[in-house]
Amino acid sequence: MQPRATIPKLADLDVVLTTPRLRLRPLRDDDVDDLWPYVSDRQFPRMMSWVAHTDKEQTRAFIKTTHDGLAANTHCTWAIEYLGKVWGTIGLDDITWQMRAWRIDRAEMGYWLAPPMWKQGLMTEAALAVLRFAFETLGLHKISIGCLAENAPSRRVIEKCGFRYVGQYEDDVWRDGAWHSHLRFEMLTSEWSQLRTATLRFPGTG
Repeated sequence: MQPRATIPKLADLDVVLTTPRLRLRPLRDDDVDDLWPYVSDRQFPRMMSWVAHTDKEQTRAFIKTTHDGLAANTHCTWAIEYLGKVWGTIGLDDITWQMRAWRIDRAEMGYWLAPPMWKQGLMTEAALAVLRFAFETLGLHKISIGCLAENAPSRRVIEKCGFRYVGQYEDDVWRDGAWHSHLRFEMLTSEWSQLRTATLRFPGTG
């Protein structure tokens, strides 16, 4: 499939996504109180690329970066809203359409979900909605995603979404006094189309 002739602008799109159980929407300043118990937990982000926030101003600053990324057409970050509260975020980062003479049309997916909501299929449900948006609305060609080798829950989400395993990057990142290996996965728009026409369904829909 050829790249789109016109590159879409995130700021012109309706980026609010709904699933059987979730509402994914841009973060708002008043989401700080919902996020704070988790983003301030020193142990929670140990498998992630960020560190715990020590001040609510850091959380507000993070929310501002998501607005800036949307305006710049490089990032799209959603609040994961369930039962009227925000329990995490999911995003398409480093959205890149062109690199010099190459069209590459790709992005990196990242996410986190508060522990009280684990093991209910919510993260998989959110990720599938974002993949649909990435491929069918934005028209991206490839989505990449990764997790630390020891992050088994995140790997399960990635695999349930149908990502193809690319390989293990040995000693890829340094954190908390040790090197950690990284598992890398990706999905092409053609692979998404195959999943959509096979048995892919949102969790909880039968």
